[in-house]
Amino acid sequence: MPNKSLTDQEIQELRKRLRARRLFLDLTYQELAEKTGMSKSTLQRYETGGIKNLPYSKIPILAEALGVSTGYFTDLDQDYTSPNILKTNSFNVADRTELIERARKFEDEAIARITPALIQNGYTVEKQPHGSLGDIVAIKGKEAWHIDFKFTSDLEKHPIGTGRTYQEFLFRLGRLAVYQGKVTKYSILTNMRVIGQQMIERYNPRHIDIELSVLYLTRDGYEELYFQK
Repeated sequence: MPNKSLTDQEIQELRKRLRARRLFLDLTYQELAEKTGMSKSTLQRYETGGIKNLPYSKIPILAEALGVSTGYFTDLDQDYTSPNILKTNSFNVADRTELIERARKFEDEAIARITPALIQNGYTVEKQPHGSLGDIVAIKGKEAWHIDFKFTSDLEKHPIGTGRTYQEFLFRLGRLAVYQGKVTKYSILTNMRVIGQQMIERYNPRHIDIELSVLYLTRDGYEELYFQK
């Protein structure tokens, strides 16, 4: 990235990522300014496009202040809800391979179990490509319900409050905040009910103006927990 000129699309993506991360850490421009040593007006202009080019020298500073790796701002083709973007080295190669396989099995099971329940409730279900807002979209009339799958492997290592799970949760909501397609409802489907309960208890979705919920699988389909605004 230091020697590469960004396209207009990449610049827009960079701005989206900066805004999404700041909002879901609940930081004002002034608070981020204090963390980075940059001026409030400069940060605002980076985010809104008043300054088109974000100097590469500023990226490590912003990444540190926002709790992400520099890849969050440089690997613009990568899905930024990916765990690889987070500042963590908690998984070795074997653990990562096992996690990916377990997550894949969870996704297959989730699709197989939730799809019939959604169809029974009058929805048309469409599977989405990797990196989309939701793994599936349930369509009914004017409704566009995006459902994102979230597999958690070890609650003790990665609690919702401060660790990887919460960071991934914020990344997903950051992507929702800047999404420009049609969405009337957004849900995260998790494999652990306690994860959903902790999300509901700890997070106030004040930046989201659509219905937001957490789902978890049951024998008959799914149960839904709603965020309170």
